[in-house]
Amino acid sequence: MPSVEVVANYIQTDRASSTPLFMQIKQGLDKAISAGYFQESKLPSTRNLADQLSVSLNTVLMAYDELEAQGIVYTKPRSGRYVNPEIAVQQTVTEPPASRGKSQDWMRRAKNTATPGNPAQVKRSTNDSELLYPFITASIPKDSFPSSAWIKASREALQAESRSFSLYDNFGADDPFLVEKIITEVLAPRGIVALPENIILTAGTQHALYLISELLVKEGTPVAVEDPGYPDARHTFLRAGAAIAPIGLDKGGIKLEDIPDNTELIYTTPSHQLPSNISMSTPRKGRLLQLAKRLGACIIEDDYDAEMRFVGRSSPPVASQGLDNVIYISGFSKYLGAVCRIAFIVAHEEAISALRDIRRYQLRNLSGHEQRTLAHFIKNGGYDQQIRTMRKVAKQRWQACQRLIAELLPEWTVTKSTGGLNLWVELPEPIDTKTLAKSLREYSVVIEPGLVFFADNKQGGRFIKLGFVLLSEEQLRDGLLIIRDVLKPKKAQI
Repeated sequence: MPSVEVVANYIQTDRASSTPLFMQIKQGLDKAISAGYFQESKLPSTRNLADQLSVSLNTVLMAYDELEAQGIVYTKPRSGRYVNPEIAVQQTVTEPPASRGKSQDWMRRAKNTATPGNPAQVKRSTNDSELLYPFITASIPKDSFPSSAWIKASREALQAESRSFSLYDNFGADDPFLVEKIITEVLAPRGIVALPENIILTAGTQHALYLISELLVKEGTPVAVEDPGYPDARHTFLRAGAAIAPIGLDKGGIKLEDIPDNTELIYTTPSHQLPSNISMSTPRKGRLLQLAKRLGACIIEDDYDAEMRFVGRSSPPVASQGLDNVIYISGFSKYLGAVCRIAFIVAHEEAISALRDIRRYQLRNLSGHEQRTLAHFIKNGGYDQQIRTMRKVAKQRWQACQRLIAELLPEWTVTKSTGGLNLWVELPEPIDTKTLAKSLREYSVVIEPGLVFFADNKQGGRFIKLGFVLLSEEQLRDGLLIIRDVLKPKKAQI
């Protein structure tokens, strides 16, 4: 079958679909290859396929990159792309469907994994950060990662006294060296007093929220969350059985007067509220703690990017006033990317002891080598240096992005903030940013529509969570110009 017919039969593109075009093309090619095509001939060139499908060269290139990353195809220099011979062999030895027995209906035994109410989820493609204009906050700039300092710390973690902790199963124990460094080098500057028995390490802040939910959330537990707020925290509480109370924001953060009297848990991101980046003042933090004590409630304080303040000085976290009514969460991935997913919970020792029991039957303990590497990295000054580097880069791009929005898209409303790793933007009515995001992918622009951050998704259609740290000033300008150009015909239709 000629390649034109293969493309027509196996690749159907739907621009209204939530699946990016490049993934639709990749999936179609995957089906054709699985059916036995292109085993003896090279795949269509990027230009040929782009012309057949009426899409951009970059879209086809991303589809081929996905196939190559999975080992399905490979590139022969100055020739083209071909199916991996091992894949071709697998196609010839696979039994025909008719000879197989009846497939097992194993999902019949499976639990329902959907979040109650089926609320919208944050969805990203694996290569979003590789696109030309990634206005997202899912990674750090490649040239900002401290490779030399991290490699040095990794070597030290396999030498001398550190070697045994890195290599052996520690049966649930966290690295005492890392815990010490977190207490003295991370928590102390933030004004938080803690002992080793007040800390447990987790595989990221999402894991921390899951552990806390497993411990404290029962069916019907009243949980107050910011609205808009972190969607995966809301999902985690709902999946544990919580009765969620979405609490609105004002210029100072979560509205304390709207928190119901029966609330047992209050989840908040006071340093830089996610997604608005509003910073809660010290007096309001004090009133929040007083409210929690009056209600007998617990505050879950998620301090996910505490160091990224660019204007003025950060006010101490709520946990700096004691741990009786506060569980504090923070981590390292915002500054180190996916290289280090370690986060930590700081809480009363009784809560930490119970959390250890839960964690033991999930993953027992984190990688000893990763823990000890991070400990040496902090000890050597690498962490402080990385914070300074990230703060400098992020501040420059934070300022540039706001300046360019004011110049190129003055009708946008940007929520005022003192820092953070994104801007919270409201577009004029009646533009739907979810539809806008689909259109922008065609131009290698990725934005995060705001509706997923609201408990009621209908409220967030005009909002965008706009990351900026992965883009240079030139990329910021070019990306915002593309957004402006894509918006023009949409405005004309209004």
